[in-house]
This record gives sequence, structure tokens and C-alpha cells, in this order.
Amino acid sequence: MGEIGSEFDPAQLSRALDYSSDIVVITDIQGNIQYVNKTFEKKYGYSKTEIIGKNTRILDSGYHDAVFYQNLWNTILAGETWKGLFKNQTRDRQIIWEKATINPIRNTLNKITGFIAIKEDITHQLKLESQLESDRFFLEKLFTNAPVGIVILEPIYINGKIKDLIVLKANPTAGNIVNKLGLVGLSVRRALPEFTISKQKVEQMLSRKDSFETYLPTLNKHLRLRSFPFGENRLCVFFYDVTAYKQTIAALEASEKRYFSLVEDAPALICRFNKEGVLSYVNNQYCKFFNLTPKELIGKSFLDFLHDADKETTRQHIESLTVDSPINEYEHRVILDSGEIRWQQWIDRALIDTNGNIFEYQSVGMDLTRLKEVEEALIIHRNKLDTVINNTVVGIGVVDLNGQYKLVNDRFVKLMGYNYPEEIYQLTNIHLTHPEFIDSSLQKLQDLISGKISEYNIEKKFIRRDGSEFWGDLYASPIKSENGEITELVGIVTDISQRKKMELELLENEAKLKKLNATKDKLFSIIAHDIKNPFNAILGFASLLKNNYEDYNSEEIKELIHELSNASENVYKLLEDLLLWGKSQLGHIKARPQNITLNELVAQAFNHFNVHAQDKNIRLINEIPNHIAVFADYEMLRFVLRNLIHNSIKFTPKDGGTITCSASTNTNTHQTIIKISDTGIGIQKEKLNSLFDITKRFETTGTLAEKGTGLGLHLTREMITLNKGQIQVKSIVNKGTTFTIYLPFLNEN
Repeated sequence: MGEIGSEFDPAQLSRALDYSSDIVVITDIQGNIQYVNKTFEKKYGYSKTEIIGKNTRILDSGYHDAVFYQNLWNTILAGETWKGLFKNQTRDRQIIWEKATINPIRNTLNKITGFIAIKEDITHQLKLESQLESDRFFLEKLFTNAPVGIVILEPIYINGKIKDLIVLKANPTAGNIVNKLGLVGLSVRRALPEFTISKQKVEQMLSRKDSFETYLPTLNKHLRLRSFPFGENRLCVFFYDVTAYKQTIAALEASEKRYFSLVEDAPALICRFNKEGVLSYVNNQYCKFFNLTPKELIGKSFLDFLHDADKETTRQHIESLTVDSPINEYEHRVILDSGEIRWQQWIDRALIDTNGNIFEYQSVGMDLTRLKEVEEALIIHRNKLDTVINNTVVGIGVVDLNGQYKLVNDRFVKLMGYNYPEEIYQLTNIHLTHPEFIDSSLQKLQDLISGKISEYNIEKKFIRRDGSEFWGDLYASPIKSENGEITELVGIVTDISQRKKMELELLENEAKLKKLNATKDKLFSIIAHDIKNPFNAILGFASLLKNNYEDYNSEEIKELIHELSNASENVYKLLEDLLLWGKSQLGHIKARPQNITLNELVAQAFNHFNVHAQDKNIRLINEIPNHIAVFADYEMLRFVLRNLIHNSIKFTPKDGGTITCSASTNTNTHQTIIKISDTGIGIQKEKLNSLFDITKRFETTGTLAEKGTGLGLHLTREMITLNKGQIQVKSIVNKGTTFTIYLPFLNEN
């Protein structure tokens, strides 16, 4: 040991400290160990020779940080005493907790030359405190969360006698059981007025463990209580609600009494047997079924009564019963003494003892023979019915009151374009109904359900799976239960698409026939009137020239020839129109479209009518750009333009009138738009809607009494339609008329 101080005798101090129960360590001012007592050696496992000269850092467990040690050294180097806890480690790395006091050692000059540490081992104490805290926390949690009520009670003494008990502590379950929260601080008499307990009972409970039951009428609860003395003159009481158990026991006792009467008098067959099928009990119905007494049946195996084909399967059913799966249901045949074979249905149950083992089997059965016969007959009948329904030519569907399909036949599935009935069972009748008929179908359905109508038959459109539609004839009627309540609706659907097509064609042909009759009348009117008059004029003028030629001068002859020419031209145009109309009615006119330069065709038409226009002093204006073309039949378009230009000349007054042809293109609609406008007398409003109808007859006399039939305009519209075009007309009386034609663009191919 190094020099510590002139007045310090290490040997003397060592002898004094070796007998101390505390750990003693002396170090120099750098913390190097100069002395340890025997208690240190015992606690740390180091001998004096091993530890002396080592720094106290050898004992560091790494628990304390640098700040901890800095504060320690600052304190003792300042000459003050340091007190605190160390968490150190022994030679074999075991943790040791120490409560330490470190004092500086001074020499005669009052200079600090070292330090002495006296330390108490508190490792075991800390473990006990930690365990105690853990146990206290556990007990508190157990007390709070216990599924039974727990209360700590203390007697209330008056004049040295127990008068009541006061609740010192109670867990939440206690309050829930007695339907009263906040039990702490209440007396038992106040908390539960109907709970009575004698003072002798309380004294008994304070002296030893006790257990008893009580009934609380107001709460209608049976409580089971267990008590034991707790501390000094206190009670801990556990209690729990056993009402359900009490009720179960009572019900079980009543049930046992009823059981035997019910089993004996039950209309079902009831028996008990072991694994080999040997009967240990049979009820009256079982005996009656086999026409045997209990004595004749008990002790025999019921397997002996079974049909040979069913014995093995029945054994397997019994063997399949386990503790986890104790119930089984099956059917088998039995042979009576008379030789009659009957069907039985059984529900077997394995009976399990308190050790969890199967000790017997109980079975409840019924005679299924009649039901089996009816079932077989029903299957045969159903097969026949399914065959009839599925091979009928009409679709049959059954829906519930919400329109959901519940049953359909094969024809119905095929009609609706599906593959399987299950696909239709996901739908309602509205899913298969064309939108045009949804409202009427819903109304009919409601009328049928409400009883407003007893049945209905309508023609409607249906929608197939692929979205196509067809016409069907639907007959619907209700399906009623035994009490007359409507439960479902049945519908029978017949595909009438072909008939509907024929009806529509018939209506169309009827309309065509009416139109043809009207056209025929118009034709005869034209032949009788419009052809006859021009020929009368021709014949009249020709007769005048023939009979009076020498009497007329050249001007008169020229005038007669001019009239004769006009009449001939009119009758020729009429005949030409009639022939063209005849071809159209026979379907002989076919459009052969081609690319046509529009300006050139209009110029030809103007040239054709130039003389006629000059006679009336009418200007013909061609404003069509050279680049505009159409894709149409050349001859048809030429006829259309000439006819419209001719009409414009005919209905435009002399002197100052104009007829203008213009054209433009619409890239959005891919059409060429042609306009033929005049400054003529116009068309009355009431005539515009029927202008192109040949069956309507209007007087169409021109401004110079030119005659017209309306046949040309009818043909004009027909030819424009054949060329995939349209024609419109706008007119203002005494101001003029404009015909607008829409035809396809130039075909670049």
C-alpha cells in the first residue's frame, strides 16, 4: 500500500475495517485502489493482491454516463462528501447495486491525499422492491379486472357490537353485479338493504374462511359468496352471479321430468344403443313400428332389422360420430317380420360423459316410406312436366313479385339468347324488356299483383343478351298459394317477329297501294286534261293554217306557228316526264353517279332555255365557281337542273326578272349545296308542304299562262333522293323562290 499520509496507519485501519459488513475501498487521489476490506473481496470476487493498484474503473458496469462521474469527482475533489448509488460489476460480470458514501482523506496539512468509500450492497433489496412493486401492480390489475366481484369490508362497531359492514374497496365487477356504482364508502345495509346477515355470521367470517349463497329478490339474482379474513379486523369477499346456473338446474330438473313423458309419448321413433347397435332403450313408437315389446327389442342389435344393402353404410355413419362431430343424419331401409320393406330417416347423436368419451348413442327417427313413394312419383311427374315444358315452342318464365326470374324453360333461354337458365336467374323481367315497353310492363305487373286484372296479353319488344331485339306475344297470369295469395307470376312468350315483319310490310304495301292509286288518279287526270288541251291547241292551230293559209299574212302565220311550237313543246315535255315517271314507278331508274363539273351543266341548261328567257326578258345568271363539282348521275342531275330552271322561267314575270344559280361546299357534312333562285311570283305558304307530292293537284299556270302538272317537281325530288341528296324550298309571294339541293362531294376515287 502506497503512502497515504503520515498519520495514517493502514494496518491498524485494515484490522478495524475487515470486520465491517459494509464494503470499504480506499484510493489515492487518482482513484487507484490502495485498500479493500474482506467484505469487498467476498462481494466482488477479487483478492487484495489482484485489486490493489487497479483503478476503480475496473468496477464500472457501463451503466453510468460521463456526467455522473464528472459530478462525483467534482464533489470529492472539492473536499465534500458524495452520496449516491453505484451500479457496478463483479469479477464474474455480475451486477451489484451499492449505496455509497465517499469522503476525502486529508493529511496534517489539510491536503486531500485520497478517498475512502463505504458502500452498502442493496442489490437484493432493490430486487425485492422491484418484485414487490410488480406484485402490487399485478394484484391491482387482477383486482380491477377480475370477472368476479371483490370487496374489502370493515365492521362498524357501536358500543362494542358489530352493527354493519362498510365497503373500503370494491372492483367494477362488484358494482355491475349488484347494479350499483360507487360502492366504496357505503355500508352493506345501505348498498343492499335486502341483504341480511347476522352478527354471529360476521364474527365467523372474521375468524375463518366461509362460503354461502344468498338471494336478492329486488335484483332477482342468486349470489355465491366466498370470504376470508384480511388484515386486522377486515374481510375480503368474492362473489359472483349464479342466477343462470340456478335457473339451469331448475330447468334441468323440470326438463328431466318432461323428458321421459315426451320421449315415451313422442310420435317419432327414439332409441339408445351402443357402438354395435345393441339397443338399451326404445320408446312406445319404436315398439309400435316393429310390433314388438321393449323386452323383445332391448338387448338386440337394430342392425338385424336393416336391409342388407344398407347395413355397412349405417355402421359407417355410427363410426363417423366423434366428440367434435357428434351428430349425423342418414336414411336406410328396414325389413319387418311381415317382409315389408320400409324407409326410415334417423338423426344419431353421440352421448359424451364427463371425461369427454362417447359412452352411448341416441337416435330419433321417422317412417319415410310414404314420403319416398310420393317423392318418386313427384320426380316422375316432374320429369314428364320438364320434358313437356322444355320441348314446347313457346318460352315460359316464372318471376317473383319483384320480377326476379325463378324458373325458365329451354325455349325461353334460347329466345333471350342465353346459354343457361342460371344466367337469367340473375335478371328481372325489366332487364329483358325493350326500353319502349318498360313503363307499360311495370304497370301491367303491378295491376296483376294487386288483383286489378286477372291476366293480360300484350305484344312487346324484348332485348336479347347480345342487344338485339325481337317482337314477342306475352301472356301473363298469377300463381297463387292455397290461401289464394299471389306468390309468383308465369309468363308465356311467343316469338312473333316474322308476323310483325309481315304486318309492317303489309302496312307499307297498303300505303304504297294507296299512293299508287292516288298516282293513278293523277296520271289519268294529266292524260285526260293536261295532254288533251295541248293537243287541242295543236290541232286547232294546224286546222287554221290548213284552211286559211292564203288569208293570213306572214306575221299572222308566224304567230300561229309560234303558238303551235309552244303547244308541241309543252306536250313533248309532259310526255317525257310521264315516261320518266313510269320508269321510276317500275324501278327501272338506277343512279349511276360520277364526278360532274357543276358550272358546265348549269351553262348547258341556261343555253337550252335561252330563247324562252329572252322572250320574257329574264336574265340567267351562273355564279357557280368552276372548281365546284358533285358526285351524282349525270342525266338525272341534268333533268333536275333543267326542270327547276324551266319552272323559274315559267313563274317569273316579263321584263326585269332574274334567275340565279349558285353553289358552295360544306366540309363538315361533305356536301355540295346548289341554289336556284328567282324573282318570280313565289309560292303560297299552304302549297309549300305539298309541293313535291304528285297526289296533290294545284293550278300551276305560268306568268304567260304556261301550263304545268307538278309531275316534274315530284320526279326532281325522287331523282335527288336516288343520288343520296335532299331538296328544300323557300318562297315569299311576289318576291321569289329558292330551291336548295344538297348532294355529295366530288368523289376523289
